[in-house]
Amino acid sequence: MPLARGLHYFTEASNKDKGDTLVEVFDLIIRKAHTRRFPGKLVDIAVSNGKIVEIKEGIEGKGEIELNANGNLVTESFVNPHLHMCKVYTFLMIGEKSLRLYHEKGMGGAMTAIELAAEIKKKYHESWIYENVKKAVLEALKYGCTAIRAFVDTDTKAKLEGIKALLRVKDEFKDVMTIQVVAFPQDGVIRDPGADEYIRKALEMGADVVGGIPWIEFTDEDAQKHIDIMFQLAKEFNKDVAMLTDDAGDPGLRTTEMLARKAIKEGWIGRVTACHARAMALYPEPYFRK
Repeated sequence: MPLARGLHYFTEASNKDKGDTLVEVFDLIIRKAHTRRFPGKLVDIAVSNGKIVEIKEGIEGKGEIELNANGNLVTESFVNPHLHMCKVYTFLMIGEKSLRLYHEKGMGGAMTAIELAAEIKKKYHESWIYENVKKAVLEALKYGCTAIRAFVDTDTKAKLEGIKALLRVKDEFKDVMTIQVVAFPQDGVIRDPGADEYIRKALEMGADVVGGIPWIEFTDEDAQKHIDIMFQLAKEFNKDVAMLTDDAGDPGLRTTEMLARKAIKEGWIGRVTACHARAMALYPEPYFRK
């Protein structure tokens, strides 16, 4: 059935004064839906060519398919803004210890947890990562999630195996899901020499966002270099930036501030995301407000 919105003739053939009546036909109409936009009202939602074209009470047209929402909520699809997709379904490979250390009270084991998890990257291969990611995308769609920002380890251990898998899945599901691929140097840039070149290659292949994790570097100076190098790539390729900052139980971590200052300096306001930033919960109140 072609997806098209148009005027079709709907024949009413009972009484003599009945003739051909022009009725608008939509691909889909959802009847009696509760929405956030119209609280207290039950509305109909008409869809054609994959887009909502009308929302109001009592749409008079016909739907090739009609669904009765029975007063239930119809809302926008969900967005997952941060998912490490190259790691989905790898718990048995990584092990419980890594997860326990990352989530322990005080967040003191975050670095060790990441190092333990990094071991599986020696086994990374596009083929099995692709299958895991595809499974995760289908599961997300089932629950109404149609957009994911996917962080993908891109470094000297993972190389480009995860990037290749994610780009395949992104293209395969492009009609039903928006996937942003983040080239992410999980093990650092200064402490993992060569990682920045893998990020560059990932961007050349089609990655959408420049990732980063400056807090994982050994010194504040190296953390700043990490941010500077990633911003250089972001500007060269005109990409947004998403970095994990201050993600450990140390109130002295300051990479969230470093990232904010760099974004302002480079004019990348509105194009930079600071993720995790769990140490903010431990900041002294005056610094937190700053």
